[in-house]
Amino acid sequence: MKKIVTVLICLFFGFNATLYAEYSLTLAEALKCAIANNELINASAKSKEVSQYHLKAARGKHYPNIYVEGSVNKLNDPIILTLTDARAAVIGASAATFKAATTYATGTPTPDPVVDAYKKQLEEKIPQFDMQFQDDLFYKLTAGVVWPLYTGGKIAANSQAKKAELAISEMEYTRTLNSTITSVIESYFRAKLAQEARDIRQDYLDDIIQHNENAQKLFKVGMISKANKLRAEVALAQATREYQKSERDLELAIVVLSNIIGVELDKVKLISDFKQIEDVKEAKHYEDIAYSNNITLKDMQQKKEMLNQKKRAIKGNFLPTIAAFGKYEIYKDNLTMFEPEWVAGLNARLDIFKGGEDYDEYKAYSKQVEVLDLYIQNANKMIDTAVKKYHHEAEAALEQYESLKSSQDLTEENLNLYKKSFKEGLATSIEVIDAELALEKVRLEQSQALFDFNVAYAKLIDICGNSHLLMDNIIGEDQNNEK
Repeated sequence: MKKIVTVLICLFFGFNATLYAEYSLTLAEALKCAIANNELINASAKSKEVSQYHLKAARGKHYPNIYVEGSVNKLNDPIILTLTDARAAVIGASAATFKAATTYATGTPTPDPVVDAYKKQLEEKIPQFDMQFQDDLFYKLTAGVVWPLYTGGKIAANSQAKKAELAISEMEYTRTLNSTITSVIESYFRAKLAQEARDIRQDYLDDIIQHNENAQKLFKVGMISKANKLRAEVALAQATREYQKSERDLELAIVVLSNIIGVELDKVKLISDFKQIEDVKEAKHYEDIAYSNNITLKDMQQKKEMLNQKKRAIKGNFLPTIAAFGKYEIYKDNLTMFEPEWVAGLNARLDIFKGGEDYDEYKAYSKQVEVLDLYIQNANKMIDTAVKKYHHEAEAALEQYESLKSSQDLTEENLNLYKKSFKEGLATSIEVIDAELALEKVRLEQSQALFDFNVAYAKLIDICGNSHLLMDNIIGEDQNNEK
């Protein structure tokens, strides 16, 4: 439901831009559009789904495999057991016994024609000693089950490895999300800074225009010199150039923001103010969070867990595998006397020699774990450096902003004083223009300090792995403001 609402918001901005000359955009709305339109975030979400299915598939190997197998078979000839020699031997032995018995009974040798006639009778009465065991065309339909009982821990290790892969895909999704959030905040506030700079230069230009008009009037009545009049004209030309440059800077910043959030922005007013957080905690607080929650660090730790589970699976190849099995012949018409209707039992297998394949693979995974340990050590150092860097930048920016508040009061008071004195002919044009420039400089530096703070703080939270929480706070504040 949230995704649908976000898409509708993005469509609204695209449609609204075609109807109105200028429209408003909050930081929360920019974040929603960026997340809805970012291809990398969507791809990471799909990758997470892939890992979920891989984990389910790995867990399925714990269960028995039940199958039905059928086949149609054609042999070159039927399988027939032929005992012709045995039949001939039986008939020959019977004829010899007949001859001996009649000779003994009569006392005279039995004639060969009589023996041959007896053999002929046996040939006719005794069937052929041929038995067909299998037709040349036969069918089989079998139901079977195979259930691994012990695999040396390979199945369990594979499931744990897939679980680690799922965690890695979730880390990648969070990393992409955090990176997008940080980029949007930086780009939005950079455009906001350009917008404020344009507005400040607009105010300065308006004041210089008014000052130039006053200078022209005072010159005509002889209250100021020509040099003062010319100085006002030069200041007007310079203020016009600075304003035009600020317009171009704002256009470029809006283009960058448009590309990041995936929405065409033309004349847009950025209405979310720079955030000020007065209670920035000590660097140690953010270091502790980063060490336990940094996405890159957690990603490497999950990769290490995955490699350890793969090592465990390889170790299982050195142990026997035991499985229970059973088969039942559903179609019995083509069974031979040597084939049972059903069979069940246990099967055990132990590989004795495989060319050292498993040993070398185990050592390779062990070395990869050692490499990851070094990367993790380096990541901890980089996290420590990054937290201190962005924390220092955030604090420095806040201190700069606070120190500029009193400067602004002073420059505003000086400007008002010089304006009044200039109208009375007691101040020069240069003094008024310098006061205008001083106030413009202070206002620009204040905006720059707030921008520096927001960018540094967003990057600090990104290092801590909590950019999505920062986004939730921004969106929550935006919704409260709407109420």
